[in-house]
Amino acid sequence: MTMIQHIQKELTPLYQKLNSHHIYKKVDDNNKLQTFMENHVYSVWDFMSLVKFLQNHFAPSAPPWKPREHKDIIHFINDIVLEEESDHLPDGRTMSHFEMYCLAMAEVGANSDKPFSFVQNITSTNLQEQMNSFDLPLEIQAGVQKTFGFLNSHKPHIAAAAFCFGRENMIPNMFRELLNKMNISKEQAPLFHFYLSRHIELDGEIHGPMALKMVEILCADDKQRWEEALTTAQDSIQSRINLWNYICLLYTSDAAD
Repeated sequence: MTMIQHIQKELTPLYQKLNSHHIYKKVDDNNKLQTFMENHVYSVWDFMSLVKFLQNHFAPSAPPWKPREHKDIIHFINDIVLEEESDHLPDGRTMSHFEMYCLAMAEVGANSDKPFSFVQNITSTNLQEQMNSFDLPLEIQAGVQKTFGFLNSHKPHIAAAAFCFGRENMIPNMFRELLNKMNISKEQAPLFHFYLSRHIELDGEIHGPMALKMVEILCADDKQRWEEALTTAQDSIQSRINLWNYICLLYTSDAAD
């Protein structure tokens, strides 16, 4: 068994817990979809910081340019940046997936101004203070801090593990469950359906296998790196489960009101 296979085996219970989460069935009206999107949007945003960290490691943009190793990984990470920062909507417009998600939020009446303003004003310092100033819920802050904790380790294999196991290899099944179980039709939320389907297509068929290869390259034969990759993967998936749990609590609170 390879180390990648070992990690995948260890993650199976967490993936099963995530994919069978009751949140997917609970997104059954427009108000609940609004709540879901207003909280999930910050995960859409911090994903890009993971991507940019990895791009800077494999294909740094600062001059002078030099040829780099791992050309296939460079192509892979640049391809992801291309699609995530400048993908095409069905009508031909070009925008980042974060902007696309905010547009989908506005389409269903969710508050897209708050996350968009947050991202426009965020800086690389005092992240906690800035999240507090925008009054982000503690549960959202915890997820963002988890992601930036991976980046602040300054260890590419940790960022790659979070990216691979906590995003690229997690998202397709998670979004399939949402599409299959939520009671929101394509006619009710066309852009949201497009966003989910687009990620299932990209992450499941193209990005997932290359993300695994990136982890293998960065961890190589280093036992400690593999152990850190597993811990990071577990933390990443649990962080998403925690977010789903929090949103479900919001649904319960709304029902009580």
